[in-house]
Amino acid sequence: MKLGLVTDIHAHVCHLQAALERLQNERVDQIVVIGDVVDAFAAVGETCRLLNEARAVGVWGNHDYGLCAEPDESVRSRCPAAALEFMASLRPRIEVAGCFFSHIEPWLDPEYLPDLWYGEGPPDNRDRLTQIFDAVPNRLIFAGHYHVWLAATPDAVIGWDGTNPLRLDGGRHFVVVNALCEGHFATFDTATSELRPMRTGG
Repeated sequence: MKLGLVTDIHAHVCHLQAALERLQNERVDQIVVIGDVVDAFAAVGETCRLLNEARAVGVWGNHDYGLCAEPDESVRSRCPAAALEFMASLRPRIEVAGCFFSHIEPWLDPEYLPDLWYGEGPPDNRDRLTQIFDAVPNRLIFAGHYHVWLAATPDAVIGWDGTNPLRLDGGRHFVVVNALCEGHFATFDTATSELRPMRTGG
């Protein structure tokens, strides 16, 4: 299965349009959103329309929570019904083709706001990696949130900066996908275990 991975869109419609067109050309089987679809109420209708038309599935991020988890009337009155319907389809965490997806690290609870807004930065030590890999049994774990490329095994962060494809075979891996609002997205082929970072316009 070939997945298209987008995260931290923050309602940047131009980047989203470009990424979705590229992913369509790449013939991905499923687009997975790894959170932070919106940023307040800016362009929420158009952002959700594009993702809905692409039949994207995914998880909510810290900027999405108010639109996903029983939004109150003051929130509902500011969003198109179709956008609210798409946002309601986002889950705290999902599995697709055996891969685990959450906006934040899997030891954190995306239904608990202090965890969802976790601000300690990407994992850079063995203790954090142990928490990540102990939290879920999946071989491959994907997150967003940090606006960087990062890949790690249970033992260490890999020296990889997202400029080249990366094979995620031969063991367990945790991957942070870089932010689409800055032009980054990726494909992941579950048959070959190849993660291919991409950029809008390049």
